[in-house]
Amino acid sequence: MVDPYAVIQMPWITEKTLEARRIADGDDRRQQNNNRLEFIVRRESTKPQIKEAVETLLDVKVSKVNTRITRTGKHASVRLADGYDAEEAALKLGAF
Repeated sequence: MVDPYAVIQMPWITEKTLEARRIADGDDRRQQNNNRLEFIVRRESTKPQIKEAVETLLDVKVSKVNTRITRTGKHASVRLADGYDAEEAALKLGAF
């Protein structure tokens, strides 16, 4: 088992991620984006480690993890499984 605090450095909150939460429920494609959280993670972290860390910290199930490396570090975009709400999970972090 990986220490989640050794994998996840901090939540990544931008105007774009906040705007995704305000989208109306009418468009199913956009609704999926509502169920995402973003984090800055350690560069050495793998997708399975990120998945395990998020599931452990937030008590949710993760359906998919995408990563990208930018100037600010390694970003992980985490899509939660059906039945879990990203906004509620973010509230657990104190992000919103």
